[in-house]
Amino acid sequence: MAMTTMVMAKAVKGTGGIVTDDKGMTLYRYGRDQAHPSKWTCAGSCTRTWMPVIVEGPVQTSGVEESLLGTVHRNGMKQLTLAGWPLYRYAGDTKAGQMNGQGKDKEWYAITPSGRNSVITG
Repeated sequence: MAMTTMVMAKAVKGTGGIVTDDKGMTLYRYGRDQAHPSKWTCAGSCTRTWMPVIVEGPVQTSGVEESLLGTVHRNGMKQLTLAGWPLYRYAGDTKAGQMNGQGKDKEWYAITPSGRNSVITG
């Protein structure tokens, strides 16, 4: 599980904007998770494809409201949350800026700076 130290908003044509980590990798939310209170449900083999975003300390932001960030405990670690939603990276994204996980299983979506599902509009 890779650590992250920064999240940033990124404008992506047709999405209204998404959030990436410090390496430019797209961050996702899972429709089966919960935001209030934060609760993750992706476990076991799920985490080989959808890797939880783990943090150890403060996270810098750029274009993301710092007050929307938080953490949820996950097996002795802290998983980063945005607007309560636990955040993940997708194993199918191999380069910065890719969104190959968008819409997978109609449950996984790149997260917007406000914590919503991103929607591709064309």
